[in-house]
Amino acid sequence: MIEKQYGLDFKSDPGALTLPPACIGENESGWVIAGEIHEDWYEWVNEFYASHPKFGIVMGDFEETVYADSEEAFEHFYSHHPPEEWDYGDI
Repeated sequence: MIEKQYGLDFKSDPGALTLPPACIGENESGWVIAGEIHEDWYEWVNEFYASHPKFGIVMGDFEETVYADSEEAFEHFYSHHPPEEWDYGDI
């Protein structure tokens, strides 16, 4: 399993780096994503767990650490479900 770190492998200048709620569930990319949707004027997902029949698992929180079964799994997930940058101060 590989590990990716906020601030080193990805970052957000406004601070927040989260998945959009629309990605929760089964996706055309083959990823099935689970996570708790937070709401406060805006909706977002911090911690998530994603599985794919070919690539395996990607899980974590883009504001901390994300783990993946392989670099290929992470790149496929990230290219199909990139996190959104936004500012927690805007809510």
